[in-house]
Amino acid sequence: MTNYVVKENGLNDRFFKSRAKIRVLGGGFANGKTASACIEALKFARDYPGSNGLMARATYPKLNDTLRKEFIKWCPKQWIKNFPLGQNSSNMCTLKNGTTINFRYMQQQSRGDEAATSNLLSATYDWIVVDQIEDPEIVHKDFLDLMGRLRGSTPYIGDDVTMPHTGPRMMILTCNPTRNWVYKKLVHPFHMFKEKGIINHDLIVLRDKDSKPIKDKDGKVQLLLDVIEGSTYENAHVLEPDVIQGLESTYTGQMKDRFLLGKWAAYEGLVYPQYSDITHSVEHSDVMKLWNDLIDKGYMIPIIDGYDFGIAVPSCYLIAYVDDDGNVIIMDGFYKSEMGILEQAEKIRQIRQRWGLPQDQDCWADPNIFKRYGGNSGNVNETVAGQFANLGVPMRRGNNDILGGIVKVGSYLTISRFHRNPFSGEFSAPHLYVSRNLEWWIDEIGGYYWDKDSKGERDDKPNDRNDHAMDTTKYMLTKLDAIAKLDPRHNSTPEYLQWMESDPVSYTSRKWRHGRERQQQMSEIL
Repeated sequence: MTNYVVKENGLNDRFFKSRAKIRVLGGGFANGKTASACIEALKFARDYPGSNGLMARATYPKLNDTLRKEFIKWCPKQWIKNFPLGQNSSNMCTLKNGTTINFRYMQQQSRGDEAATSNLLSATYDWIVVDQIEDPEIVHKDFLDLMGRLRGSTPYIGDDVTMPHTGPRMMILTCNPTRNWVYKKLVHPFHMFKEKGIINHDLIVLRDKDSKPIKDKDGKVQLLLDVIEGSTYENAHVLEPDVIQGLESTYTGQMKDRFLLGKWAAYEGLVYPQYSDITHSVEHSDVMKLWNDLIDKGYMIPIIDGYDFGIAVPSCYLIAYVDDDGNVIIMDGFYKSEMGILEQAEKIRQIRQRWGLPQDQDCWADPNIFKRYGGNSGNVNETVAGQFANLGVPMRRGNNDILGGIVKVGSYLTISRFHRNPFSGEFSAPHLYVSRNLEWWIDEIGGYYWDKDSKGERDDKPNDRNDHAMDTTKYMLTKLDAIAKLDPRHNSTPEYLQWMESDPVSYTSRKWRHGRERQQQMSEIL
């Protein structure tokens, strides 16, 4: 078959040179993702004659209106042996070299059964292309199902020594930036590894039978996934000028960041767009190192905690410490539904003891527990707050000003130009960090959006469906000043050590009497 030439920009060049088993081609609108995926599919079809390939989209209309049309645009007509295009046809393209390309859609009629499999999983494939993998009809299980079908062994006849000898058993995924499972399971673990060398359980690397990453003699792991990203401007040379102008005139703010610049961190409607997993989440070992360093310096570490009550919905408890530069580091807690008050109180006491927090210190809590009776304990004559107090966990009303609390949390998340990161030592850093052990906190802040009214417009209130960790964070910061109000000059007696009591000296001496020796003892236990 005849070779063909395609003009490669920087994005396409990076994509075509990658040999990862799974390639995610992302970025802004009109950056050539679908075209590049089709061209790579044609290379597979040509160089693995007789192979069985899959080209898929979420729904039948999207499949026929975009992916199939783009494929026909790039496929040389002389390659095609048979490709019926009628509405009731099989949607299968057969090439003269024996390769079969199956065009399929992935949407299920019903997703009530979690064990349901995609309608396209009736064959073994040598290679797979899924366009716009972020479409809501496609879920993580579909991706896993496809990986299970990627086991073809058609021989390679090309002259590129970097390509697999059989298969190729490669999957191409295109997408625009999104915050769904594609980001959480594929893109974010990749970014964390590239930025900080972190290998979490979702990172797709070569692993042994016990799911442990396999390292080579140099101590490096073999990535099986590559994320290739580029903005709309990387493909500007093939777009008419008015296309770019139209997008720039229409999309502003986060929409521009997401759909033109291809930034994964830009999501319209997020309550905390300042948050970045890479910037704000830290390894728990680093949390402990900073804790121990502060103890070694003789610093009396302030500890704060917060609580949000739930029965059918999760209850949430958070505990954090404040370092000598005003940083809040969330280090521990729980997030669980259908948990009795007795069990919750016991767990809170255990966490407090683990970190050396005096049991008589008030926990900043959901104000509703001071007027809510019974809970799930059956004690209808005592408020939830009263029951916790009786169990040795005193509660105090947290600030329930929703917008005010959001502004305060946002101020701690915002990058301050002349503030130093307590973990890396670099300037331009936020004042709030969270241990990566608290995955539920990280998941919730990434999906915490402003609500919409009946017309689909954003309201000045957050969606309250999954907000328990976010509410707890607001309660926990009740008596801390917003960052904008903090005196930038370092003071040996910071304001945040003086909250809650009319007599700050009495409060400080009573609440933090456990001191350096007790903290050293706790750190040894931990």
